[in-house]
Amino acid sequence: MAEQTRTDTLAAVLAALDGAKEELAELALRLGNSFGPAGEELPTAEEALAWYRERGIEAGLQPVAPGRANVVARIAGPSPGRSLMFNAHLDTEASGPDYDRLMQVPDVNRLGGWRDGDRLFGQTILNDRGCMAAFMVAGRALCGRLPAGELLLASVVGEVGQAPVDEFQGPRYLGKGVGTAHLVEHGPRPDLALIAETTGNAISWYHCGACYYKVTLRGRNMYTPRLIRPPSLRDHPNAIVKAAAVVEAIEAWAIEFERSRTHRGPCGEVRPKAQVGAIRGGLPWRPNRSSPYCALYVDVRTLPGEDPDTITAALRAAVEGAGVDAEVELVQFRAGQEGRGVEPLRDAIVRAHRAIRGCDPPAAAEPEVVSMWRDANVFNAAGIPSAAFGPSRNDAAVQGTGYFDLADLVDAAKMYALIALDICAGVTPAGSPRP
Repeated sequence: MAEQTRTDTLAAVLAALDGAKEELAELALRLGNSFGPAGEELPTAEEALAWYRERGIEAGLQPVAPGRANVVARIAGPSPGRSLMFNAHLDTEASGPDYDRLMQVPDVNRLGGWRDGDRLFGQTILNDRGCMAAFMVAGRALCGRLPAGELLLASVVGEVGQAPVDEFQGPRYLGKGVGTAHLVEHGPRPDLALIAETTGNAISWYHCGACYYKVTLRGRNMYTPRLIRPPSLRDHPNAIVKAAAVVEAIEAWAIEFERSRTHRGPCGEVRPKAQVGAIRGGLPWRPNRSSPYCALYVDVRTLPGEDPDTITAALRAAVEGAGVDAEVELVQFRAGQEGRGVEPLRDAIVRAHRAIRGCDPPAAAEPEVVSMWRDANVFNAAGIPSAAFGPSRNDAAVQGTGYFDLADLVDAAKMYALIALDICAGVTPAGSPRP
């Protein structure tokens, strides 16, 4: 591409995004306040589709399951080039009567998002519709300005961590990459994929996987006045009381599990954690009987390449060490991945970050970023080089406390646009030659 044409293209795209703050805020709130929780994402998908069609951008729904559909938009240049996909997830958390009854906390899907000055709040926006809005607005700026290649904008279902278990069955409970897996299996398949999620502007192509377990304990039904209480919790007739010993054992194992696997990976320090996330047992309306049944539900994060059978054996040994008979059942395994061949995408992100923010991106992502599941795992497992990259969500250690600065989201949109020009058409910012 001639130097003047390259300069004009970059200038036109960035100029279109310079005044995008209000459009970006409006779109993030529009998506964040559409009620489309995990398992029921269709309303949010339809909202994204409507936005594309209002602007004349080619887009369509890709049904995944009843009430669940991906959205894929396409912006193509007039000449051949590489294809890049931006990918973000529509779902945030479970919702509905089960959530309200079991969790007893405000439903983040119903809280939605809100604006305070130049800050956007709300878990639906932070995870992940704010980054989604950023690449959608970037895509609009590229319409008619992408010289070559193909840009795909994908909003997918089923990224958040859930799995069918017990009576909670069916496609609405499928998570951890189900929408992106459907996309990869049925197309379109890009040359490279960028997962638009919050990373604090760091780049991560290394992410952990997860094993979900159900640990079942058995006891005896005993009327309170006739209860026989042995000296050890492990011998108690009440399965819930036995569970106390097992929870303590799993917690001790989880601490050592994290310590023994923590290491410096290619994208930052990795800390694969584990926790007991749920417990069931007894009849809430009749606590005068000891429970003959109790189940614990455990999430264990795994390193790329780890054998789930080895993890299962380790957890089972920890449970057996509590001296309680228990059944340990693997409910779901999703493998972590380290991306291969990500250098073109990594280099394009670095060039875009330098052009917009005047410096290199952080040398390492936060441990939480590389130690969690991201849909980059699905692409990397399928041989499509992928990395996660996006702005900071600020003060987000506790859910509900983070926020987006609108200036950061505008910068993200600009960087996404420059990355697309770089990957698809070979158009790089001044002073940033391609290797």
